[in-house]
Amino acid sequence: MDDAGVPARAPWRRAAAVLGWVALAALLVPVAVRLSGWERGPLAYVVPLVPWVVPAALVPAVLAVLGRAWVLLGTSIAAAALCAAWTVPLYTAVPASGEVALTVATVNLRAGEGDAEAVVRLVREHDVDVLSVQELTPEAADALVAAGLEEALPHAAALPDAVWSGTGLWSAHPIAAWEGLDGYTFRQVRATVELPGGAVTVLALHPAAPQLLVHRAWSEEMGALVDLLDAVDGPVIAAGDLNTARDHAAFRDLEARGFRDAADEAGAGLVPTFPQDRTPPPLVAIDHVVTRDLGLVATSLDTVVVPGSDHRALIAAYAAP
Repeated sequence: MDDAGVPARAPWRRAAAVLGWVALAALLVPVAVRLSGWERGPLAYVVPLVPWVVPAALVPAVLAVLGRAWVLLGTSIAAAALCAAWTVPLYTAVPASGEVALTVATVNLRAGEGDAEAVVRLVREHDVDVLSVQELTPEAADALVAAGLEEALPHAAALPDAVWSGTGLWSAHPIAAWEGLDGYTFRQVRATVELPGGAVTVLALHPAAPQLLVHRAWSEEMGALVDLLDAVDGPVIAAGDLNTARDHAAFRDLEARGFRDAADEAGAGLVPTFPQDRTPPPLVAIDHVVTRDLGLVATSLDTVVVPGSDHRALIAAYAAP
């Protein structure tokens, strides 16, 4: 007992409590960034980890019980509950149950290294109607055509470029008009696609990624793309490596303007796409298909491994609501 007559905690219990507070402090970093929207420097990299706080909070919670640290336990539960509230829409939506009317896919080729035959195979196996391709080099574009992509998707709006810059859009339906968008680090493609239900603006997007210390290009380009998408009249589909997770401020701004992520609509849960080859499973969801006023609702969301790419391809199927 201590001098006040209160039983003293065993040293191992005190150690458990200290370790628990250290673990919780690490978990509270993405929570604080998500709450504040202050994504400077390395903080931008921790925001996509918000959904993982829910299971990870079990660590400080268990240590709190072992250390009889009840404030630690309550704080751990509160942090997990808050992140669960942010994440639960990914699991609770009731997807459309009708026949698939449209399938949209996006794949990042990792500087053209992604396997072209695998891309064409996923297009055929999933009956893809619209395909967005990022990091499309001239050699990769030729390889896709040689593998038969334009037999499955005969209409193209492609801007291949060196290393990471190129972007392309392929469609099973006629492309009435298209253009490349200037002022971005990578190529962006905007097209008018004549779907069976009418003309739809389709964008194949790849904004700059956040850097470790400075995010000027990422912030400016994401802001510009959000404004660009918001200004589109009529139905719109945007697909690509957005280098942005749903918990980033820019993506939440996009959703606030009426855009729906396929993962939310389909109730698909967390569908990580990156990095494919650096961690045992991908950890973050930065590839997206988002729509507004489409008249269709995402009914499923799948990923496919493309050998040579560090992203998993993302495939969203849509049906009438």
